[in-house]
Amino acid sequence: MKKLFTKTTATMSAAVIAVCSGVGYFSSYAEDKEEKSVKVVFDFGTEDFEYDEEDVDISLFESYTTNLNYVQIPAGRFTREGYGFDGWTYDGVYGYYGTDIVTIPSDVDEFVIKAVWYDPHSEKECNVIYNLEYDGEQCERPTWLKNATATAGTIFEPNYRAIDIGTAYTNGYTDGVHNFVSGQKIILPDHDLVLTPIWHKRIQLTFTTGDVDRVNGNTSVTFEKVSNSSTELPTADRFSRSGFNLVGWLSDYDGQIYNVGATVTTPDTDATYTAVWEPKSYNVVFSTGEGGSSIKITGLTDTSIICPDPEHTVAGKYFVGWKDSNGEIYPVGSEYIIPGALPGSGISLKGVWETGEPPVTEPPVSETTTTVPATTEPASGEEVNFGDVNTDGEITVADATLLLQYLGNADKYNLSEQGKKNADCYNTGDGLSARDALAIQKYDSKVITSLPETE
Repeated sequence: MKKLFTKTTATMSAAVIAVCSGVGYFSSYAEDKEEKSVKVVFDFGTEDFEYDEEDVDISLFESYTTNLNYVQIPAGRFTREGYGFDGWTYDGVYGYYGTDIVTIPSDVDEFVIKAVWYDPHSEKECNVIYNLEYDGEQCERPTWLKNATATAGTIFEPNYRAIDIGTAYTNGYTDGVHNFVSGQKIILPDHDLVLTPIWHKRIQLTFTTGDVDRVNGNTSVTFEKVSNSSTELPTADRFSRSGFNLVGWLSDYDGQIYNVGATVTTPDTDATYTAVWEPKSYNVVFSTGEGGSSIKITGLTDTSIICPDPEHTVAGKYFVGWKDSNGEIYPVGSEYIIPGALPGSGISLKGVWETGEPPVTEPPVSETTTTVPATTEPASGEEVNFGDVNTDGEITVADATLLLQYLGNADKYNLSEQGKKNADCYNTGDGLSARDALAIQKYDSKVITSLPETE
């Protein structure tokens, strides 16, 4: 045995500590402090102690400076006349054995780790009592969980074996001031210590598409989570809905909308998150066939576009309209509501041509002819804003819609004289027709960059 009478101060590198333990054990602790060094001191509380120099490398207990945020306590047993040695503590609450990791508080410049000495003949004892209370009621105690009694001032490790009551399970204990989780040890006080479990409550998180149509597959899914813990909300591919993107989750717990994939703290009760949908944008393709070019018109799911003129003719045939995937045919100038498509699919309509001459139908008395003369010469002091049919100063699909309505029923849908002049934006001077409406729509979708359009 060797007796140590003096202590020296020296600098011990962090590399020496690292050698004492496996790399994996250190991985969660090895975080450098930002430009701050801390002096680590091992305080035996006395110079009158002994150790076996063959088993203990006393140099590891010399003071040193580190910029890490942890200390690994060196292994070593010590003796002192009239006392027992039980380990180490820095705050008198948590106890540590040799090779244990201790996290350095962020607000200290000197970290003092004190030896735990106790009187083995002391009559001061501490009764450790497990109080299995949950939501104000006592739970049934497992047969393996026993109260304990030990000498005050010694280090005690609670029984951390999990207790599962179905709706919750334990993950450590609290004395009402401090929390103790698996692996942490306690310096026993000189009075009874009551430990109450820290409960993890089980909750159900339900994710649903909401009351919407065109859902592909499941409309809801439920996960079991732990209350007041961190969890990631599902990503945008959790549910599939034709024509829509999943862009968020609406919580019925706090009324907030969260981003898909966001990390949130789970509530302490069951909660439902409802999908927030955003319509997709489509390039609706009108495939004319018969040697004609395809026409693309952009629009959002559940919004309407105007079916265009195929812009070419076929000898001996006439154009009937546009056929969608359900077989429905839409004439030129009619309204088409974008239905949305399955993920990875687009939307297209195919031109339908018939041999011969188009059938002649007598228009209703109240309807105008499909071509309305228009005056292209502006009145004195007025300028023509081609495409601005409703004269609101903007050129949008609304102008094309109003023009088609006017062409179909001029008695019901009237245009101002200025609106008529503005509407004649395709081959100016040849009167108003569905081609003018198509030119406006092409301008709105940026297929063409200016009006009027000339063939």
